[in-house]
Amino acid sequence: MYIRTCFFGACGLLAMSAAFADEMTFSGTGYGMTENTVHMVADGHMLMELKTAYSGFEIDDPDNPMNGMTGPCFGAMEVKGAAVTGGGRCLYTDADGDMVSMQWTPEAMAADGAVTGSWSVSGGTGKWMDASGEGTFSSLANPDTGESANSVIGKVMLP
Repeated sequence: MYIRTCFFGACGLLAMSAAFADEMTFSGTGYGMTENTVHMVADGHMLMELKTAYSGFEIDDPDNPMNGMTGPCFGAMEVKGAAVTGGGRCLYTDADGDMVSMQWTPEAMAADGAVTGSWSVSGGTGKWMDASGEGTFSSLANPDTGESANSVIGKVMLP
C-alpha cells in the first residue's frame, strides 16, 4: 500500500511539474495598422469602432510562441467622461500556423489616447486549443498614420 501511494504521489508531482513548466510570463509589443472610426455622441461622449491588423509581435523571450504572431483585432468602445467600456476579439496566427483567439476589455483611456485594459486567451488550434492566459495591454495608435503599438504583459499556459 505504501509503495502504491508513493508511486501515485510521485506521478501527481510529475504531472503538476509539467503543467507549471508550460507557464510563460512575458512582455512585448505588437505592431500594426489601425483603422478607427470615432462617432461623437456629445461633448465628452464618443463611440469608437476599432480595427487593427497586427504585422507582428516582438516578445522579450524569442522562444515564446507569441513571438511573431500576426492577425486582426476588432471591437468597439464607448468613452463617456472618464468611463470606458466595450471590448473585442483578436485572432492571431503564430509562426507554426496555429491560431489563437483572444478577448480584450478596455478599462481606461490615457490623456495621450492610449487605451489600456486586460486580455485573455479563449482557445485556438494546435498548441492553443486548450491554452489559457491573461494579462494587460496599452495600445496607442497614431491618428495621422494609423501606425499602432500595443504593449502587452501577461502569462500564458500551454497544456
